[in-house]
Order: sequence, then C-alpha cells, then structure tokens
Amino acid sequence: MGHCTNLNSQLHIDSTYLDSHLPQILFAANLISKADISLLQKTAQELHCSVADALVRMGLCGEDSIYSAMSQAIDWPLVDKIAQCPAAPEVLSACQTYGLNVDWCIERNLYLVQSDSQLSVYVLKATAAFELGVVASLAQQQKVVCHLITPAMAVSIADDVNRERAVSELFGQVNTDIAALAEEAPVVNLVNSIVERAVQAESSDIHIEPGAQNMVVRFRVDGRMNEFMQQPMARFPAIASRIKLLSQLDIAERRLPQDGRFSIRAGNKDFDVRVSTAPDVHGESIVMRLLPKKRDELSIDGLGFEPDHLKLIREWGSLSNGIVLVTGPTGSGKSTTLYGLLADIKTGQEKIVTVEDPVEYQLDGITQVQARPEIGYTFAKALRTFLRQDPDVIMVGEIRDKETADIAVQSSLTGHLVLSTLHTNDACSVFPRLADIGVEPYLVAATIQGVQAQRLLRKLCPNCSEPAEAPTFISKNMTGDWRKPVGCHECQGRGYRGRIGVYELVPVSAAMRDLITRRAPVSEIREMSRLAGNRSLLDDGLLKAAKGITSVDEVLRVCSVEEKES
Repeated sequence: MGHCTNLNSQLHIDSTYLDSHLPQILFAANLISKADISLLQKTAQELHCSVADALVRMGLCGEDSIYSAMSQAIDWPLVDKIAQCPAAPEVLSACQTYGLNVDWCIERNLYLVQSDSQLSVYVLKATAAFELGVVASLAQQQKVVCHLITPAMAVSIADDVNRERAVSELFGQVNTDIAALAEEAPVVNLVNSIVERAVQAESSDIHIEPGAQNMVVRFRVDGRMNEFMQQPMARFPAIASRIKLLSQLDIAERRLPQDGRFSIRAGNKDFDVRVSTAPDVHGESIVMRLLPKKRDELSIDGLGFEPDHLKLIREWGSLSNGIVLVTGPTGSGKSTTLYGLLADIKTGQEKIVTVEDPVEYQLDGITQVQARPEIGYTFAKALRTFLRQDPDVIMVGEIRDKETADIAVQSSLTGHLVLSTLHTNDACSVFPRLADIGVEPYLVAATIQGVQAQRLLRKLCPNCSEPAEAPTFISKNMTGDWRKPVGCHECQGRGYRGRIGVYELVPVSAAMRDLITRRAPVSEIREMSRLAGNRSLLDDGLLKAAKGITSVDEVLRVCSVEEKES
C-alpha cells in the first residue's frame, strides 16, 4: 500500500483488506494458528467488529504484535516508542494552522504535524474513514505520510498535548512571579512528567540545559545521552524554580552552584533524586540523578566478574588489613562494586563503617555516615572518628586529598581493611597518582593489597542481537559467539539493554612493591602486571564480546587501547 499520498482524497485503509491480511501475517509469524483464524473471523462477524478488535478481545496475542502486523499489512510506519511520537508543540501548531479542534483530535486519536515538505498524520485506527477524509480535505495537494500509533502511544501523545496546552495557556498570561508559576499545576505536571518519562526510559540522569532560544531536556540511558524534549526558554525559570523548591534550594540564587535532593514515586518505585545546579551563560544547567531507594539485592556475583576475578576480589575482601582501591571515571559503577563487596564480606561478626558523599545504597548491618564538607565534616574528619569506633572494615567514598589518603594509610597500618575509590584511567596509574597527592611511595607499597579498574559496557539486547564476524585483530584460534546490535521494541530501537562491568584486577606482588617504592614509571608497572598474567580492560571486554554479551564496537568505544608505552 505504501505511504498514503493525497491523490483521490482517500487516505484510510479498506477494512476488508486489513481483515483479510492481518490474520495471515500473524499466522506467518507463528503468533496464531489456522484454527485461530477461522475462530477470529467468526467472532468478528458475531460481534460486528474488525478482526483487530476481535484479536484484542480474545487475547490471542498482545497489542504490540497486533499493531506490528497491522503496520506490515498496510505498509505504514509504526510508532511504538515515545521517541517516535510527534512533539506536542508541533501538534498544537498544526491544529492552529488547519483550524482543527484539539479536543476533537484527542478524542479521535488523530494528530497532524506540518513540515516544509509534507503533512505527517499519526492515527490509531487506519480504517477511520471520516477522520482521514477530514485530513484529506485539509491537505489539498500536499504529500501526506501516515503513521500508525499503538494504543499506549496514543495515550502518551494525548497526555503530552494536554500538558503542553495547559503550560502554553499558563505562560500566555501576564505573570512575572516565578515563585508563583512554579507552584501552578501545569508546571508541576510538566516537571513530574519529565521525571516519570526518565524512569520509563530506564535513565540514570536527567539533564536540563538552557540555550539561546530553547531549553533542552536530555536523558542518560545506559551511559549515552538522548534528547527527550525541547521547551521555549521563557519556561525555563519556572521549571528551574519548581525543581529547586522540591530540592529545598534557594530559588533566588542563580549565580552559584547548589546541591539538593528530593524523593519521588514513579513507575511503582520510590526514587531519591539528587539535584545539582551550575550557572552557565544562558541560565543554569540542572542535572538530576535518579537513585532507586530499593535496589535488587547487591551481590558481586551479578556484576560481570569472570570466575578468576571473582575469586581474587573475594580474597581481597577477606584480608584483615591493607587498602583495596577501585578506580575509574564517574559513573563507571565503582560504588556498586564496593557495596557488592561489603555485602559479600558482611557476616554479622565484624564492624563495617562507611563514609560517603552521598550515601547511595543503604545496607543493613553497616554503619553508614554522610560526609558534610559544608559544615567541616570531611572524609578525613569522619575517618578519624571511625578509628575510635573499633571498626574491622572501613569504606571511604573517595580519596580526594592528602589528608584522607594519609588517614587511610594509617588505618590500614593499624590493622583495618580500607576500601575506597580513586579517579585514574587504569589500575596501574593508581600508584603515581597517590604519589602526586603526596603519599610517600614506600607507604603506598606497604599498604595497597590490590587495585581494580573498571568501566561499564552496554549489553546487547538478547531479543534482537545478530551473529557477527569475528574482529580481524583477533587471532584465528579465538572462537566465540560474536554478535552485533540490531534494535527492536524491547530495547527502544537501541540494540542494547542494560550494562555490565569490565574489570582489570592487579594484585600487588613483592616485585611490584619494589617498583612502587623506587618510583618506577607507570609503563614498567604495567609491563610487570601483563607478565603476571593480569587482563587489561580491553582483554576483559573482548572476553565478554566473545560470549555474545556485548559487541566488539562497544568494547572498543569504552576500553580505549592502552598507550603503546605499556
């Protein structure tokens, strides 16, 4: 049938055509049987409804499958993801251009979007003769492209259009009181909607970025940024003020950065939302991190460690003293690894204390303390207090300065196991980094028992990944289940869903301690680590790619090949 073009003022699809083709496509996809087809047609006749409606009523297959088959039958693009839905401001603009009543469009589940070259029509019922006849009369000789929308997306578009209309009406009034605007229902609903959509998209962070004309809302999903919506800049102050009110921040302060947090319930889950504002040339950049209050039971078994790495990290966790460091950039899962290790260590027969900024996970049986640098309660000060609390294991959120590093070293020398994080690119760079902070190399060598570097890789969607050729740089004898991303409904067309860790674990041997003490270059330490058989991040990533967990492209993107000096 192809995309419908306005040649004979007939945009809708003939219902008889759809009724005959839809069951055949579902049968070919093994979703219904031959017996189901005759039963369907009989039910449709008895109920005087379409085959699609009969399918839904009988529950023979899901709505997603029905609409996917319908899209195939009529050759219209299917809109089954929020990212494909028309933007509400564009729908309202088209309603105004063509003199259509917005409520009529919402009631009929039919939406128009006008662009320079064509008129796009989004409709729930392809056989809606009257509604599509109205569009045909309005479109005249324009090219018309029809899209089929699923019921879930129809509800989503209606919500967006209603919300946008309310916000437009609110900002159309003469009202300069930003604090009052921030409390108005349309602004409250808009902010709630942004957070809810971020939760639906399985996003970790929401970025609200002001520009010259528009503010952009972007979500970070599986480590990658995706644009969600744009709003006129006139709305930014009210949206920013609403977020500040929720986070108990000063709405009048726009020149200094601020940090706050609030709790919200979305998608039947409770979230802590950590808010950070930073002034920029167009206003303030706002970032909200979504932290589920209840997480799945933390376990290092589920973090992607290979068996040899899992054995080694458990050995480190059973040590009575020393320092174990986890390194990597922000958002690489360092805290999750340390919490997983703490959950593994915890038997109830030891005293475990942590100092963090902020406390991200709450674990039973562990004393967790929030650092508050603004009132002088720093990591270093908290650590000093801990030493009088008779702990066995101490976790420090991050070693940021010499004072914290010195107390961590002293704690390990006095018989405590210290776990912490540091920002370096790989495991071996930890040793010169600590020397740069100001810790004596002989103390570093004496106390550090093991160092782990990590990154997060996106996992291939198990529903749609396809076999791929082995990469050319891999030796011929390394076989594996190499796969590549495709994209489907399950993964929102990304080809990836969820993330898994890749690791480099370096135990500190006697020979390595000697190199550290005499300030040997990091290239020598790396070479010794390689000779000892320790896998690099890249090697560990390729091991996971060979198992079909991720793609080689993803491994190369995240685990940049180490410098040739190593």
